[in-house]
Amino acid sequence: MQASTLERVVPGVVADVILDVRNVTKHYGGIRALDGLSLQVVRSEIHCVLGPNGAGKSTFFKMLMGTERPTSGSIHYDGRDVTRLQAFERARLGLSVKFQNLRTFGDLTVFQNLFIPLRRTCGPSEIPDRVSEILRQVRLPGVENRLVRHLSHGQQQWLAIAMSVASRPRLLLLDEPTAGLSAEETERTAEIIHEVNSEGMTVVVIEHDMGFIRSLKARTSVLHYGRLFAQGSFDEIAANEHVRQIYLGTE
Repeated sequence: MQASTLERVVPGVVADVILDVRNVTKHYGGIRALDGLSLQVVRSEIHCVLGPNGAGKSTFFKMLMGTERPTSGSIHYDGRDVTRLQAFERARLGLSVKFQNLRTFGDLTVFQNLFIPLRRTCGPSEIPDRVSEILRQVRLPGVENRLVRHLSHGQQQWLAIAMSVASRPRLLLLDEPTAGLSAEETERTAEIIHEVNSEGMTVVVIEHDMGFIRSLKARTSVLHYGRLFAQGSFDEIAANEHVRQIYLGTE
């Protein structure tokens, strides 16, 4: 990795930055969704991006996955400028996405849903064992032959995560992965994310639920009006009076 990608993002530590967003702006007509946003993500960490409605989280997510291009600024992934690359080109470089809205195939089996991403990285004889391994990882052992539409909403969310990690990406983007889940399912989702991360995968979680962010115990960046408003451990963020104010709508 080039020396320019080594940024001092944690006090006293020179960290290996896998994602480097530099002064990104995004205008939609007269609306400025992102306003000079700069943010770095360290390789192999879990990094949460938090913010109230209208903070710019969705636009930021679209910038990262390549479905929207910034008006100005740049996005560097793994030492490479990917600002103008399309989503499929970023996927080929090792970036994977799990959307908030489910992108599973309800009339196919769980195995068939996982076969689709796995066929790009595994030989046919390897796929059954890899499917079993991934399903254990996302707390869905033994459901290979079930139709996806017969799974609960929470199970379908976990399957969507499984499909995103099947190709062993280096960077995984998760957009509100606990939307519609119960408290127990939310806790289990945090366990799944930690397990995926323990294998060295960098995970960026876009969220608005502070309770879920607390369970991840990860470095957290707070967006507000399209800018980086605060950054630190969850405890530091939770203790920040100004963060509490924007969540209560008083700023």
